Amino acid sequence: MAIQARTRVGVMLLVVACLLGGCVANSSNPTVAIDHASMTDAAATITLSLGNPGGRRLTINRVDYELSHGEVAFPVADGQWTGEVSLPAGGHAMLTLDIPFDQPLLEPDSTLLHLSGVLGHKDHTGFLGLRSMDLGETAFKLDAEAKEESR
Repeated sequence: MAIQARTRVGVMLLVVACLLGGCVANSSNPTVAIDHASMTDAAATITLSLGNPGGRRLTINRVDYELSHGEVAFPVADGQWTGEVSLPAGGHAMLTLDIPFDQPLLEPDSTLLHLSGVLGHKDHTGFLGLRSMDLGETAFKLDAEAKEESR
């Protein structure tokens, strides 16, 4: 009898755990697009439009990026932005990256920029009393024609 009772309790706990696990579906990954891009011969400024199609508030806390330039997509910079940008459920936010070039431009007449990387984010779910869950990363690869600006 004691073994049957333990088995029933074990099965019930397993069912409850599975049901609770289903309550925390992966948050929707944020969307990333280039809203505006400008450049000089020494740096680029890129404004990202961030979207949250999910139903929970997110915080963007990191962007790891590589910036390439021209038709040949020659890498000219890489780096990381850290901070906090609140992204409400179903909402949008903007993030501007100022990126100095580490390499000279091989195609100085080109205004084509290629930005790729990973967006780190936290999900503010409130599940089981947790204030937030660092659920992960969203990879992105974007292209834009930059507006040329004087130095």
